[in-house]
Amino acid sequence: MIDSHCHLDHEPLLSNLDDVIQRSKDVGIKKILTICTTLESFKIIKNIIKNNEIIFGTYGIHPHETKKNKVTSNLIINEVNDNDKIIGIGETGLDFYYNHSDKVDQITSFEQHIKAAIDLNIPLIVHSRNAENQTLEIFEKYRNSKLKILMHCFTGSKNFAEKLLSFNAFFFCEWNYYI
Repeated sequence: MIDSHCHLDHEPLLSNLDDVIQRSKDVGIKKILTICTTLESFKIIKNIIKNNEIIFGTYGIHPHETKKNKVTSNLIINEVNDNDKIIGIGETGLDFYYNHSDKVDQITSFEQHIKAAIDLNIPLIVHSRNAENQTLEIFEKYRNSKLKILMHCFTGSKNFAEKLLSFNAFFFCEWNYYI
């Protein structure tokens, strides 16, 4: 069993990390993927993945955090290349429901993440809320690339899902729990 999306750098998991990892192992989890959401998050994740063989990470800026966390594809690529246990890009995308960050900042960040994921040939973990048309418009620019898309946060329509499937996107189902 693999936990493919958690935030071990967030509380209450971070302050109980040894216990969380042990309980995960006890129930048969073989690998854990902890997802990055900010530049500060990545610093913590780099330390977490060093300390346990079953934990891997991603590099990404959550759409809510793009106002305060600016990245370029080159920065992302360099960080990933410097860390063997970083195996995905994200959590990134668009969230026009909460609008914690400006739409232009979200779009710019999202495209930088996409370019890095294509260059590195690793999966892109996408958060999309109330941004169907914009998400599709952006993906359309990269249709002929080998972009690997994993939809994490999905609140869209059946039509949106069908269009995402045309990009060979996968969908991640989630439930909230604390081990």
